[in-house]
Amino acid sequence: MVATNRYKKKSKFSRSWKGPAVKALLNLLGAGFLLFAFLIFLIWAGFFGPLPSRESLVHIRQNTASEVYSLDGKLMGRYFIENRLTIGNKNISPHVIHALVATEDSRFFDHHGIDYISLGRVLVRTILLGERSQGGGSTISEQLARNIFPRKGHFWGSLLVSKVKEAFIAARLEKVYDKEQILTLYLNTVPFGEDIYGIEIASQRFFGKPAGALNPAEAATLVGMLAANTAYSPRLHPERSKKRRNIVLRRMKEHGFLTEEEMRNWQKSPLVLHYRRIDQNAGIAPYFRDIARLEAEKILKEKYGDTVNILTDGLKIYTTIHSVLQQSAEQAVQKRMKVLQKEFDRHWQGRMPWPDSSGLFMHAVRNSSRYKYWHEKGLTEKAILQKMSVPVTLTNDKTRQMTIYTPLDSVKQSLMTLHAGFMAEDPYSGFILAWVGGIDHSRFQYDHVTAKRQAGSTFKPFVYAAALEKGISPCRFFSNDRRIFTEFDDWSPENAEGEYNGFYSLKGALAHSVNTVTAAVLEEVGVARVVEMAEKLGIRSEIPAVPSIALGTVSLSLLELTNAYTPFVNGGKRKEPVSILKITDSHGGVLYEYHAEDPQTRVLDEDISRMMLYMLREVVDSGTARSLRSVYHLQEDLAGKTGTTQNNADGWFIGITPGLVAGCWVGAESPQVHFRTITLGQGAHMALPVFAGFVKNINRDPQARKYVRGSFPLLTAEDMKKLDCPDYSPVNPEENFFKRLFGRKQLSDSLRQVKQKMRQERQKIRRKKIRETMQRLFGKKKR
Repeated sequence: MVATNRYKKKSKFSRSWKGPAVKALLNLLGAGFLLFAFLIFLIWAGFFGPLPSRESLVHIRQNTASEVYSLDGKLMGRYFIENRLTIGNKNISPHVIHALVATEDSRFFDHHGIDYISLGRVLVRTILLGERSQGGGSTISEQLARNIFPRKGHFWGSLLVSKVKEAFIAARLEKVYDKEQILTLYLNTVPFGEDIYGIEIASQRFFGKPAGALNPAEAATLVGMLAANTAYSPRLHPERSKKRRNIVLRRMKEHGFLTEEEMRNWQKSPLVLHYRRIDQNAGIAPYFRDIARLEAEKILKEKYGDTVNILTDGLKIYTTIHSVLQQSAEQAVQKRMKVLQKEFDRHWQGRMPWPDSSGLFMHAVRNSSRYKYWHEKGLTEKAILQKMSVPVTLTNDKTRQMTIYTPLDSVKQSLMTLHAGFMAEDPYSGFILAWVGGIDHSRFQYDHVTAKRQAGSTFKPFVYAAALEKGISPCRFFSNDRRIFTEFDDWSPENAEGEYNGFYSLKGALAHSVNTVTAAVLEEVGVARVVEMAEKLGIRSEIPAVPSIALGTVSLSLLELTNAYTPFVNGGKRKEPVSILKITDSHGGVLYEYHAEDPQTRVLDEDISRMMLYMLREVVDSGTARSLRSVYHLQEDLAGKTGTTQNNADGWFIGITPGLVAGCWVGAESPQVHFRTITLGQGAHMALPVFAGFVKNINRDPQARKYVRGSFPLLTAEDMKKLDCPDYSPVNPEENFFKRLFGRKQLSDSLRQVKQKMRQERQKIRRKKIRETMQRLFGKKKR
């Protein structure tokens, strides 16, 4: 009998399986699994930050931009922390949904937030085989969780922690929302680059249409951007974006959302963009939007405290700006300033307008961002100036042109730049219709509508209105002689043209902006009465009680100056400027609505306001603003006033039509920078052409031209008689024949000369008669 071995020989595999290395590996895997399970428990327990509760997920609130609209319903711009518009599912094109599901999460309708099959696919096909076109492992729900609750770094394994947290949140989201709601939330939160969020903003930015109107190719383009916003931007990289779009279209076909023919047709279609950027610097009236935001925040603060946030709550703000008038104003400003800047540069021909001793240039250098940056780094001024003398290259994003300059040259150019402010107001409602605060909001954000500068001759109508109110006739004549006003500390104003002959009527002195006559009127009216008149008409700035205010030495803003002219048009009623008409919440509920004041405040008698309007009309018809007729050939009813300050530092024009009052200021940031001649530096040359261009632009639009067409109120027969006199006379028409013939001072001497001459003539006659008599007597006797 053969003995058998109780222990069979073990296989090599069996021995290796139970070897120490394998056991160590199994132990390691087990420990790793336990650690991972413990990590999951810690995440679930909130050790790495609390997970959002069901209630907080129910009340997810996304930062939504507030929109600003014009009087005629045009979108002007937005206020936001995140540039996003939240829209409903019905407002999203189904092609966007199809492209998103096909590309980002093909099993979206089959899983409950976590797609384990997709995770396996990513592990094998994407990581092991390198097929990048298959998409990532995160579901749409997990991506939504990441968008709502951005990742935070905890430690070296923060990515793993974030992924697990997103899986937990995704599972909870799936219990709170249905699939349609999750898609809508995702498409409202996803970033598209360029600081924009959500499908609606992206659709408007790149294709100029709402998200509900996107076709398959456009939808595929935007969804394709989600893989890499910048790399697949259709604006920056159109060819790369088109290739990515076609991949998305193919995925849509593979999942049955497109037929083979539809896919091929859309893939062959060109990539056509209608790019429209609306941000803080672009869109309608960016300077005005800054002002409107402050006004809206003030209104909401007074009514609701801190419960309403204009940057996050998706409000709609309806303003008084008329988009056509705003565009007309912006075009007029840009066109004139381009010409004027060239004139200014030629005028100085490379020379600097400021003397070296002024310190203006170095003051500007020290206030520049580059100087401040290097100063904070501890460099000396000498070292900073050396660095600022090194040329740098600047590339224009729009034209792609390269410019080489030094930072010091940039400071000089900034000082040499002319700026402008323009606004238009409805004199009957007070609505601000147009507002241009500067030449370029992206480069110069200082608003010249609210900035204060010396008013020049645009202040004079307040002097003349006070004179009319005191009872001085528009046809009262004043001497144009230059005088020394001893009661005003020997003040002796000069005329701009240096002429001091003849006499001007009150209305003629305003039309031709005669300083000597204005000073004489101020003397008769009184400084206090002029200050009172200006304040009644709407000037809010402090006005010093000095005689020089008659010539415009007081500093005023374009806003208050333009508004103060409105009573001359509307029959003497003061209207406060209005900028916001209504504010609604994201659901359309009215938070604020403007109601006109009733009754309106009358600050000027109606007959005086009419006479002032026609006196200002004389400025256009025959005075300092006559170029509106002779050069720009405007035929409408127009009135206005030019203004020029000392050394031509500020050029002004306030223009009036039957439907609006518009004001313009032009000058450099520093009053030390200006034209050297009155011909180039006067308001009639700098600011008036902007108003002329504005009126011409409005006339081209059938709906907007009502603001410049029509007629001024008719004068009564009595008022016409009061205004029936010439602007100028070489002699004073109010004096008698002898005064006009001989002059006031020479009258008595002239009369004595006449009497003496008459006596001499009588004596000659008597002597002649005596001779004739003697000749008759003695002559006859001799014969």
